[in-house]
Amino acid sequence: MDNEGVAGVLEQLADLLEIEGASPFRVRAYRGAARTVGALASPVGALPERGPGALEELPGIGKDLAGKIREIAATGELGLLHELKERTPESLLGLLDITGLGPKRAKAIYEGLGIDTIDALEKAAREGRLRSLKGVGPKLEAQILEGIAARARRGKRILLSDADAEIAPILERLRGAAHVSAVEVAGSYRRRKDTVGDVDILVTTDDGAKEIGKLLTSYAGVERVLADGETRTSVALRSGLQVDLRVVPKESFGAAMHYFTGSKAHNIAIRMLGVRKKLKINEYGVFDDGTRLSGEREEDVFGSVGLAFVPPELREDRGEIDAAREGKLPKLCSQNDLVGDVVDVPTSEHMDERVTSLVTACRDRGYSFVVVLGPREMVAADGESVRRKFLRSVAHAAAHVKGIAVHPGVTVGVRDNGDLDAESDALADFIVRAELSNASALEEKERTGRLITAIDKGQVHIVARPTAVFQKEKLAQVDAEAIAKFAKKCRAFLELDARPDRLASADGYARVARDIGTKLLLASHATTPDELGLVRYGVDQARRGWCEAKDVANTDKAPRFVKP
Repeated sequence: MDNEGVAGVLEQLADLLEIEGASPFRVRAYRGAARTVGALASPVGALPERGPGALEELPGIGKDLAGKIREIAATGELGLLHELKERTPESLLGLLDITGLGPKRAKAIYEGLGIDTIDALEKAAREGRLRSLKGVGPKLEAQILEGIAARARRGKRILLSDADAEIAPILERLRGAAHVSAVEVAGSYRRRKDTVGDVDILVTTDDGAKEIGKLLTSYAGVERVLADGETRTSVALRSGLQVDLRVVPKESFGAAMHYFTGSKAHNIAIRMLGVRKKLKINEYGVFDDGTRLSGEREEDVFGSVGLAFVPPELREDRGEIDAAREGKLPKLCSQNDLVGDVVDVPTSEHMDERVTSLVTACRDRGYSFVVVLGPREMVAADGESVRRKFLRSVAHAAAHVKGIAVHPGVTVGVRDNGDLDAESDALADFIVRAELSNASALEEKERTGRLITAIDKGQVHIVARPTAVFQKEKLAQVDAEAIAKFAKKCRAFLELDARPDRLASADGYARVARDIGTKLLLASHATTPDELGLVRYGVDQARRGWCEAKDVANTDKAPRFVKP
């Protein structure tokens, strides 16, 4: 177990001892030991290698505490902790995670009111019953209610785009500090997963490690300080996002970036390769029998086990180890490769202005083409007037905005029998994007069959992947391999919707398309020029799907929207 884990066990032990009414000196000893272990720059489990009394030489660590630390580091468990947990109501432990409640007050609430769950605590606070206890007034009651709300927010995953917005001012704050030589983000954020649970920031500094931590704890967006040590600071933001800041020695920065970027499965695979070479690989570096071989550069961690550098987006233990060994890693696509997009004008209001502004913004980004999707109703039986208005708007933009090809498009639903939900003679002038309607009510096989039937009609250029709005809808799965194979046969593109709240499983979909050889078309679905930048989140998922520039239709200056 690493230092953070050992410190966490010691803190939990101190909490339970305080609930039981143990000696304050004993409780403080465990809390002090937790701080000492958490601030160590080297693994606590490796200290015994320096000599039999190395642990006892640490401040505040006596023989008894040293023995418990060895037990935790070696096994990840502690017998005394199990005994205390058996004597303490399990639900009571959850109360300790509420701001405003320490172990003593949690015990007083439990003994005085019989409250041992967060739901019961919230009910009592709202009813004013907590005030019957000594030392609890309206102010603390309100603080407890806010702490309960904050706890509900913590631990939930948020969109990658929201994480970008949350940490941007923090990174600016850290990078502007004196003596800071490097600030980088690791974790699932660096791997560009579509959602993020917490954020790991690594910093190297020439001086003032403690001062760097203060930059985080004093940030206006912090709701709660979870840990504040010499080398690690952890906070919960008001949004619920947890941010962990670690000050890392320069000689270990590359190893720490690799370790904290993950994924866990990838790291285990790398460590196992190291074991075969009799090397120890951790967040501090690469070691041969205690001698550091490397650690300053991430590339050297991979090089120590005979691998090329693996881009963070690929580190999921899904074949990247073998590819790196064999020199077959893909040259991943980037946002700079894109020369086109798919945008939306969903209503007929201010159509000329909206189409022209989107086309102009795409041209200004250096794009050579754009597909503009118009209102859906224009291909219905009574949609001729809207259809003509939209086509005039597109023609106007194409004539006045030079240097970019403008393709009129429309999204068409798929009926129960696989027919396109449009008048067939209304589609001739459009790039047709086929999208399943009410997909969540169908079985996977039925969804897949309907899409394949629609593609086979000979009018579809773009196949929309069923998506689900984050935390609001359930993703409707399809047989991605079957869809990709049929789309390739019919020379249709598979769309990757780049909107941040619709990216669930998009990386796996992209990987299937890439492996089969069906081109992806990334779509920002921007309705205003400001939203065009969202396409970068589609690029993230395409990269996680191992896609190179050649696998993405947006990199072709004149993609062939061919009808089968």
